[in-house]
Parts: sequence; C-alpha cells; structure tokens
Amino acid sequence: MASTDILSQTLSSITAIKLDQLQKQKAAYEGKKRSLCEDVVSEVDTAKRAKKLLKGCEELRPLGLKKNPAFSSLEEFFDQAEYDPSVTEPMLKEYEAEIHSHLRAQTNKYDFASLYGKLVEEWTTSSNSNPASTAKGACFVVVGREQMHQQRATWEEYVFKAKETDGNAIKAYLNDVFSSKEATRALKALRDRLKKFQEDWKSQVHFDHTKLKIVIKGMLRSDILTEAKRTTLRDFLGNNVVLSEIASVLNMRMSTIANWKWDAPLIVEQRRNLNGRYRFHTDEDLLDTMFVYYVGLQWAAKLRELLMDFIRTDGVWSPDTKSISKSDARRRRFFLNDSITLRGNSVQADRDAHFDGIFLNQLPDSFDEVRDSYGGLGCQKGDTKSSHVQVVQELLQRLQTEIFMQTKFGREMTVIRSDFKWFGPSIPHSTIFAVLEFLGVDAEWKDFFKRVLEPEMRFEADRADTPTQTRKRGTLISTPLTDFLGESILFCLDYAVNQKADGTRLYRLHDDIWLWGSSEACAKAWSVITQFTDTMGLELNSDKTGSVRINRGNSTAASTVSSGALPKGDIKWGFLKLDPVTGRFSINQEEVDKHAEELRLQLSACRSVLDYIQAWNLYGNRFFANNFGRPANCYGRAHIDSMLSTFRRIQDKLFPDHPGGVGEHLKRTIASRFGISPSDIPDGYLYWPASMGGLGLQSPFITLLLSRRNVEKEPEKLLDKYLEEEEYAYARAKAIFEAAKDSASELSSSSSSHGSSSSFWLDAREFEDLRNEPFMSMDEFSRYRERTEPKLADAYRKLMMTPDATCVVSSGNVRAALPDGKSWSELSDYEKWVVQLYHKDMIARFDGVDVVDQGLLPMGLITMLRESRFRWQG
Repeated sequence: MASTDILSQTLSSITAIKLDQLQKQKAAYEGKKRSLCEDVVSEVDTAKRAKKLLKGCEELRPLGLKKNPAFSSLEEFFDQAEYDPSVTEPMLKEYEAEIHSHLRAQTNKYDFASLYGKLVEEWTTSSNSNPASTAKGACFVVVGREQMHQQRATWEEYVFKAKETDGNAIKAYLNDVFSSKEATRALKALRDRLKKFQEDWKSQVHFDHTKLKIVIKGMLRSDILTEAKRTTLRDFLGNNVVLSEIASVLNMRMSTIANWKWDAPLIVEQRRNLNGRYRFHTDEDLLDTMFVYYVGLQWAAKLRELLMDFIRTDGVWSPDTKSISKSDARRRRFFLNDSITLRGNSVQADRDAHFDGIFLNQLPDSFDEVRDSYGGLGCQKGDTKSSHVQVVQELLQRLQTEIFMQTKFGREMTVIRSDFKWFGPSIPHSTIFAVLEFLGVDAEWKDFFKRVLEPEMRFEADRADTPTQTRKRGTLISTPLTDFLGESILFCLDYAVNQKADGTRLYRLHDDIWLWGSSEACAKAWSVITQFTDTMGLELNSDKTGSVRINRGNSTAASTVSSGALPKGDIKWGFLKLDPVTGRFSINQEEVDKHAEELRLQLSACRSVLDYIQAWNLYGNRFFANNFGRPANCYGRAHIDSMLSTFRRIQDKLFPDHPGGVGEHLKRTIASRFGISPSDIPDGYLYWPASMGGLGLQSPFITLLLSRRNVEKEPEKLLDKYLEEEEYAYARAKAIFEAAKDSASELSSSSSSHGSSSSFWLDAREFEDLRNEPFMSMDEFSRYRERTEPKLADAYRKLMMTPDATCVVSSGNVRAALPDGKSWSELSDYEKWVVQLYHKDMIARFDGVDVVDQGLLPMGLITMLRESRFRWQG
C-alpha cells in the first residue's frame, strides 16, 4: 500500500523517464526529417521529389510518424505523372505540400507533448514544494484569513460548550405531534421493528468483501478523507487479501462494540468551500472511520425504510390539498360524466411523486446506494440516486413553475425559505438522545452514539502540545451516522408541519427548508417551525431566512395574514433572488461580484497552469453555472441570456487587458513560462478535450449555448395555450351536455307514451335534483384542473424540463480526422461543439484530432491530478 507521497514520487519518476524518452524520440525524428528534406531539395522533378518524400515518410514510421490514409494512392498518382500530362505541376505541388504538412504535424505533436510534459512537471514541482504537500493541493496556504479564524471561533463555541435541552419537554412535544390514533398505532409498529433490528444486530456477520467495498466506495465519494487515505482506500479495493484482514478486524471490533471508543484524539482540519463557508473535517484512524461509517450506513438505511413505511400507513400523513368533495364529484359525474377524482397524469399526481422522491432525501434508499457527496460533481457514472445538486435544481424549477401556474390562475402565492444556523455543529446532544429514545433506540446504542459523538479533539493547525477538548455538541461531518442522527430530528419537523399546518408540505433538503402555498398555510407552518426550533434547542439562520408574497396583480382574494406572521428577508439561493413583483428568479449581481473577486484570489494563488485550469473549471465554470440555476423552460431564454452576459462580465472583470478572456490569459501565461510565442498556441488547444491531448479548459458559454435555442422563449405562453384549450373544452362539454339533455327530454316524452324509461345517464334517479339546473359555470368546471386535467400536467412538466442540447453536426473533414475506433457519437455534446468550432486550425496543425499520441503523455500522473480533491486557498 503506497501513501500519496510515495505514489506521487513514483509517478513523478516515471514521468521524468517518459519525458526523457520523449525528447530522445523527438530529436531522432527531427534529425531524420531534416535529412530527408535536405536530400530531396536538389531534385528538380516535382513528381520524383514528392515520391522521395512519400518514401521517407515510411522510414519515419518507427520514430512516431503515423500513416495517413489519404496518402494510400499517392505513389500510383506520382507514377501516372511520369506519363500522363493531365497530372499537372500545380496538382503535384499541392500533394507535395500535403506531405510536408504531414511531416510538420508530427513535429507539432512532439512539441505539444513536450509542452504537456513541462506543464505536468510544473504542477508536480509546485505541489511538492508546498509545505502542505501534494495531498493539500497547490492552492493552499497555512496562515488562512480572518474569516477562517472567525468561523473557527464560532465552531468551537458551539462544539465544546454543551447546550442542555429539556428531554421531557421534547418527548412531550413529540407525543403531541404523533397523537392521532393512526400515528400512535404506526409509531408502535416502527418501534417494534426498530427493536427487532437492534436485537438482530449481534447475530449478524457484518463485514465481508462486498460490504467493505460498498463502504470504501462510499467513503471515496465523500469528502471526509485526506488525499493520503483516499489513495490507501483505492489500494484496498484491489487487494482481496487486505480486504479479508480488514473484515476480520472490524468483525472483532463489532463483537465488542459495547467497549468501542476512539483510540486517539481526532484531528480537526479546516477546509474552505467555494461558498465561503469553512467545514471542519476530522482525521481519525482509517479502520475506525470505516467502522463508524458502516454502522451509520446501516442505521441510516433502516431509518429511511421505517419512516417511509410510517408515513405510508393509512391516515398517518395528511394530504396537502383537499380531494374533490362528494357533492362536487357528484356534480362532475352528472354534468361531465366523469367519476375520476385524481388522474394519474395530473399536476397533483406529479407533485405527489416528486414529494415522495424528495422526502428524507438525505437518507440512503439502501445500504448499497451510490451517491455523490453534496459538494461533488453532480451525477456520476454508477450513481443510483440523483445527486444533491440535481435535487435542489429540480426543486427550484418546480417552485418557479408553481409560481407561474398559481399566479396565472389568479391566486396569491407565498414562498418561505430558511435553514438552521450551524445545524451540524449546533445540535444539542440532549436533543439527539431524547429523539432517539422517543423512536425506540435502546440504552446500549445510545451509549455507543454518545461515544462516537464525544471524542477528544484538537486542531491540525495547533501545536502538538495544545490540550485536547471533548466534543459536547453537534455531529461529525459528512457521514451516514450524521445523516441518521440529523434526519431523526428533522423528520419530526416534517411531520409536525404536516400535522399542525393542514397538510402543508415542507420541502426539506437536509436542513435547507422550502415551503409555498397560501399565506395562511405558510404562516401556520412557519409558526410550527419556530416552535420546533425552540423546543429542540436549535436556531434559524436569519441570513438565509425570508418570505415573498406574489400575486402579480391577479389575486382576487386579499390575504388575512399579517406580515408579522411570516419571516422577513429575501428569498435567495446561490446567485438567484426571487423578485416578489415579477415572480421570477433573477441573478443577484452583487453576489456574483463578491465571488468574482474570490475567484481572482484563487486563480492568482495557483502556481501551475494545470492547477489554474482545474480551479477555473471548478469555480469559474461549474460553481457559477450551478448557482445561476441550470437552464429550464420555466426560466425562459432570458435567463440563459442573463447567464451568458454575466459570464462575459466576469471575464471582462478578471481579464481587463485580455480581450480573449481566460483563454488569452492562459496562452500568454504558457508562452511566458515556457518560451513559446502566443501565436504558436492554437486557441483550440486550450479547450480541446483532454482525451485528445488538449488542456480541457471549460467554457461556460458553450454549455449554455448548447441549450439556448431549445429553451422556451416565453414560458408563460404554455399556460396561456392551456387556458385557451380549457375554454374550448368547457364550451364543448357544455354543448355535449345540453345536446344530451335535449335528447333525453325528447326520449323521455316518447317513452312516457310507450310506457318505458330512458337509460341515459341524465335520467338516473340519483341526479333528480340536478336535472333542471343549468350547466356548471366555468369556475366550477376548472376548479379541480390540477387533479383532473392531463393537458395541464403536460404543460406543467414541460415548464420544468431542461432543454435538450443542440445537436452539433460534424463536417466531413472532422469525421475523416477521427482515429480508428472513435466515432463522433462517442463525444459529449460539449466536446462535439469544441471540436467542430476549432477543428480547422487543430486538424491543420496536428493532421487529425489527436494533439498528442496518448502513449507520449504521463497519463498516470494526470489522472491522479484530476482525481484528487482540489483544495482552495485560505
């Protein structure tokens, strides 16, 4: 098993050997090429000269020159030129120029392979010279900034000072929340199953190869590990002998879990997130980490299973909307011959399915669930559940769609957003244990959780002789056990809001809270939230708390809720801010400017070009794009245009002297560091896919333009179209009813004279009292549209859709330049755009789409760079 430092040194050594071999191969090729060109220059006959050049290409194959399929018939053409006058001199010179271009292309490949090698050397040198080592990344400084020290002081104030809450008061509160007959019965079933889970624990064999690999892969996808430990875990995955030994040791620990404890103080490391917040990670013994991770994962998966079964028990969960009343259902049957009260293809059914998916989203669906960490890359290959990034983006799109729909239908809509201040570090342990006891966790397990939660700790940045402190509050960060404990408490909030605010749905992503609806419902729910917060000893985050009431001049009913019943503040997420007048999310340019300055600081701290590119891709591209809200029909084309303009403004702000933005800045940087003319570095090389030998610089403009033309230009027109169709449907239903009524009346008269009765639905005795009533009003016809109308559901879903990417068509010379075994369809939509945009210059320089032959690149070290967690300055 190699540590990160040893692995880095080994790869660096291999890289040095590769680069030395590359220089020798390049020198040999250039010498042979130069001799060839000198030999043929004295040949006067163009056909013979070109023929010698072509033969020379064959002799250069062992030195790296690839065969050009376009030259397969050239020798025959040159033979033809000796006899056939139609093969003219200009034609021959053109072929000769193509051969020279082919020879130059290999020179360019060697030059850029050497450049790539120098870039990698620069990266390893800058990383290794950093006191924090490669595992810390090249963009890290030890001193930190004032913000870092302030947040540490706040964290320590929470973590090392206990806050005692009243356990009896908490249980009394929960008994009141779960007081209905249905909830009491379902809660008993939950406790019985949890008791069985705890009783069966000791009889199980917990660790084997399969479970260990699940634990290790989950840990690797999280951000809880140092880079050295990530490397060690990757080594574990490929070694079954080691896995068997680890499983044996961990099973021994599990058999004596009653005596388990942390063997040494946990080392706290402070890491900066892109949002400006610092997170406090602990570094502990790797086997202890795996042990606690496994226990937490088993408990978290079990909790989700039990809680989902609890809320699905009949009568336990209150619906958020009233179903069609018996009276209204009866009238719909009479006037519309429609007995369906909730269609599968309806807005309400879609809401139900979405809430079912988002509920308890922080908990794993199963022990073997695969999901990226909150701050991860989004959806990755192999994921079995949507990433946190995807979930919050979909929630924002649904909210924007709901605002459009409700205000279009003339209803006022209120939105509330909040979260808990320093939720993880601030949870009182007395609250945790009171809730666990209420749910049925026994004393032995509570004792284990207490030992996990209350280790001795000290900061990595402190001197080795600094006294340790015992944790008295909060949970460890980013572990399944943390999710289990946090969701145990926050589920009680979900259920309290549902029960005490008339079925209002709390859209909660961990401790991030969203809810919307009428002002009355939101005010009632907010009252529940504040009571819960006080009872549990928590605190709401005023910086992220706010409410907005939107009616856009269409609301016919004035709200009776006073402004004091709702929280004050704006509705904000990322760089988005909800405008109460328009009901639209717009980009908050002030926040953008703050982060543009932070991006400048982070980029300036990078001491290698490859670090600079990685920092740009993560921060200058992905972070901004995610926080602008991903393109969707509900935001419209104007939102994409706003993002494009903002990205342009960011680049103008960061690179005022470089009209070409980040690309031109990088070209000049590379040129100055490695003695190259900027004009010799093609623009395409910077953005070219890394799989083809480019630097892989990401362009936010391309990502947005891929979907710009396919997004709805004016999203509200989708609802206007529906309302037009609804009016037509109403007129048609009315005409059908009245025609049927007239027919029934005639048939009734005829039947009376013949002594028989009509079987038409209008004549049923149960509708006798409705027979003489006029057809229902338009208001009554549309009252339950969100439960019954498939066309409204179609418009609703279309508003939430992310537009398809534009299909970039490849030109003939691009397809011809693709190497054997690689097809255009294998490229991503983004890569297709880049290749088609820059292909002319790139193919002309490198005689194909591959800038560098893969065998010439130090791929091991490059892969390590891209897989390592980037660490931000400060």
